[in-house]
Formats: sequence, structure tokens, C-alpha cells
Amino acid sequence: MEYFVATADYGSLNKAAEYLYTSQPNVSKVIGNLEKELGVLLFERNSRGIKITEQGNLLYSYALTILKNSNMIREMVKKKTDTHFCVSGYQSNILTRLVADLYEAHKDKGIKFGYRDGTVEEITDHVSNHISEIGIVYLAHSQLPCFHHIMWHKKLEYHPLSDQGICIYMGEKHPWYHKSFIEFDELKELKFMEGTEDFFAMEHHIERISIGGFQLENKNNAVYTNSDYMIHNMLKFTDVCCMGIDFVSREYEAQGIKALKIKDCKQFLTLGFVKQKNKELSMEAQYYIKELKKKLAEYNKSL
Repeated sequence: MEYFVATADYGSLNKAAEYLYTSQPNVSKVIGNLEKELGVLLFERNSRGIKITEQGNLLYSYALTILKNSNMIREMVKKKTDTHFCVSGYQSNILTRLVADLYEAHKDKGIKFGYRDGTVEEITDHVSNHISEIGIVYLAHSQLPCFHHIMWHKKLEYHPLSDQGICIYMGEKHPWYHKSFIEFDELKELKFMEGTEDFFAMEHHIERISIGGFQLENKNNAVYTNSDYMIHNMLKFTDVCCMGIDFVSREYEAQGIKALKIKDCKQFLTLGFVKQKNKELSMEAQYYIKELKKKLAEYNKSL
């Protein structure tokens, strides 16, 4: 699969061989054996080089998933012999900054630190598969019964830390940037970015809620992305905004991005952490959660 993906990425057997530190004939042989085993043609060969086939494109996405899971398995095995601490969570400056602070406080103890972002389902998978010790998630209260069933199935526990509302992120290019808050009925005038297709993603569980007189499923989604860099650039350089949890790093303001409050918005999201069931938390995990609680308390007090 590694040979197949490299060949598809580079569009050349020679370049794939250079990347894999092997010979072109060996790459060709491996690809040929794979095609023979699957009974399909993955690449068309001609005098100008190679071109991936329709069957090859179909295999490509599955191959990436296989390699990703293979790397996760290798990490799990390796971590059995290492002292490590890893957190999984959503894309957040606050959550990643806490890992940096944790590293500074414990960098002389020979611990390897990590942070993985992902969907709620990926975060809980990381904890269930012992890749991360804890996972930071948020979801709507209305989703908790379903979420607790998943926790039971994955042998995990959910510990709520705080209730939060939502806000609208926008940059200086947005004409409403200098507003102090936004009304419910003004949401229909905004252009939004829509993110991940995670079942528990906020875009999905708030679509079932009518905020004020506005059904959120009717919001204008102008851009689709799962890239944190794309979100940042769209906010900073366009009039597109995005909806997010009302727990925002103050450093965003220095980058010209603000979180606009929604007037009279209830705190219908719960933010907390997941862990292995009946397993004691490490000192690093306890430290991380304690500092996260402080950040939440400080932020909510400032509202």
C-alpha cells in the first residue's frame, strides 16, 4: 500500500522509488503483484509514463486509511516501552497551549508529549485505543444519551467540566467586526464555513435547534473545509465567518479575529473529557485537566 500511494502521489515510478529509497524495477514489481492479487489495473502505462485508473482512484482513499491505522498500531506498540502523555481534542489554540505549558512544567522528566485533533468520534477512538490518555470534547446536551451509549460501547467515561454557548468567529474584513453582539435573526445574513462531517460536530447537533426564530439548518454555508489553516485564512482575509464554541483564546484578537456573542444564547453545549473506564489518571492528565478547569473558570468569569 505504501508503494501504491507513493506512486499515485508522484505519478511516476522513478520518483516513487526515490521517495521509498528503492529501485524503479522493485516499485514496478510490487505494484504489479498488487494488481495481480486484486485482479484490477491500478495504473495505465504508456510511453509518457503512468496514469492512475478509475479502480486505482477507488483504492487510493482506502489505502490511506489502511496506512493511517497501520501507523497508529505502530505508535501503540512503541508507546508500550515509552513514558508518554497524549491528549486528543478539537482544533483549539487553548487546548494545544495547555500541552505546551505541560511540557514546560515537566520537560526534564523524559516524557514524550502529544496532541491529536479530530472529530468527536476520532477523539474517542484515540482514547479507546490507548493512543491518547484523555480526549477533550464538546457536544449538545440533547446528544448526551446517544453519546453515553457510545461511551459504554467503547468502555469510556465522560466527565463534564463546563456548559458553554456558541459564538460567531469573524475577522477584520467582515463589516460587522466592530459590533459588540449579534441578534438571532441576523444569522441568516451571514456567510458561514462548514467543517467536519463528524456526527457529533456542532454544525450537526445545532441544526436540530431553532435559535431564536432562525433555523440553523438554513444558514448559508459558503465554504466547506476540515482545515484549520483554511478556516484561519478565510476568517482573516474574507467576510466569511464560522460558528464555534464560546471558549476562545485571547490570542485570536491579536490576529484580528474576534468572537462575536449571540445575544441571549443559552449554554446548550457541554464541554468535558473522556477517559478509559475505571482507570486512574496519570499526574500529567490530572495537571492538564486542572489547568483546563482554570481556563474555563477564568473565561466564563470574564463574560
